[in-house]
Amino acid sequence: MAGRVALAILAALAAVSWWLNQQIGPANRVLEERPAAEGFYMTEAEITSAGPDGLPRYRVLADEIRQRSLHGETRLENVRVEYSIYSASPWTLTAPAAVLSADQAWLELWGGVELVSDSSDFGIATMQTERLELDTRAHIARTASPVELGVGPQRVYAIGMVAYLLDERVQLQSEVHGRFLP
Repeated sequence: MAGRVALAILAALAAVSWWLNQQIGPANRVLEERPAAEGFYMTEAEITSAGPDGLPRYRVLADEIRQRSLHGETRLENVRVEYSIYSASPWTLTAPAAVLSADQAWLELWGGVELVSDSSDFGIATMQTERLELDTRAHIARTASPVELGVGPQRVYAIGMVAYLLDERVQLQSEVHGRFLP
């Protein structure tokens, strides 16, 4: 008789467990059936932004581009930015990682950023820094991180920098050390 009582209790527990699972189950199914995010993922991708004259203002090339939502920011890996492509002094920026704002007004690069400008007046100038923000509308790149600026064999070191990309002008912010010999 004790065996029948134990069997009845187990059957009742199984029935209660099944009933609870049915009550909780539909909520879990609703979460699982939600549509996937609207974003995208691409490899070996290119983003080109045109200026008011219709010519490309900048081109971003990346090994990987990820956007979690259609109107959100875009994350990039192994990035190359060709800026002011058709100007007399184009700039090339490279970095291991970057994020482009949803409205494409800002591009933040990090992980060891290098800027290269080939100006007909001054020759090739290079700058290295850990992190850089690029305002694509004002054409200004800036950082508060340490910077190394080089023109040929000459080197200058500073903390912080503002580069006016269309004006070929670089402003070092503080703790500037270096020597340029004629």
